[in-house]
Parts: sequence; structure tokens; C-alpha cells
Amino acid sequence: MALLIVSTVSEDTIAAPGNRLPNYLLVSVTDSAGIPVTGLEVGNFKVDPMVVGPGGAAVDIELVWGSQLPGFYRIQVVPTRNYTWTAGVYVFAVAVQRAVDQGQALTTVLLD
Repeated sequence: MALLIVSTVSEDTIAAPGNRLPNYLLVSVTDSAGIPVTGLEVGNFKVDPMVVGPGGAAVDIELVWGSQLPGFYRIQVVPTRNYTWTAGVYVFAVAVQRAVDQGQALTTVLLD
């Protein structure tokens, strides 16, 4: 098993309490030598909201797309089913797996 180095950030651009608009997690993925990892898709990522705003719900990954810069990805997440975002701090765990390589990171976002 080889290490993937994963870094993440998130900002509430259009996601807001009471709506179902996407929240974006920006993810950088490199291998243990610092080489950008390209070609990742939805199935390579798992996102778990470990801490959610009061009454908040789990999320589904709607879309993953790469950047013009290799190794950078934008993950679009929305609340599951018919839930909406709630106000508060969310802490997302992001796991990335590719063949036998894996890595993980945490990111936070304040939805207000």
C-alpha cells in the first residue's frame, strides 16, 4: 500500500442554510514522491461529514472534475435525499483511493 498525500479546503460559495446547492471541496492529490495524481474520478473519492451543523445530514458526491493543473480536483457535494444545508460548521473527512494507493485529509466549512 502506497501513500497518497491529500490536502483539502472548502468554502461556502453557493451552499447556504436552507438550500441544496453544491458545496465544493477542493482537493490536491500527490503521490509519496510529490508527483501530481491525475485521472481520478467520483469512485476514487469518499466524503464523510464527520461533524455537521445541528440537524445536518450526510452528503452525496455529485461530481468530481480535475483542474487545468495536474493533481487538483473539485468535488461537488450536496445533502443526501431531500435534506438541505443547516447553519454551522461542517467537518468533512475526504478519503482518496487509487489501485493500492490511499490517503486522507480533513476540511472544514462554515455555512452561514
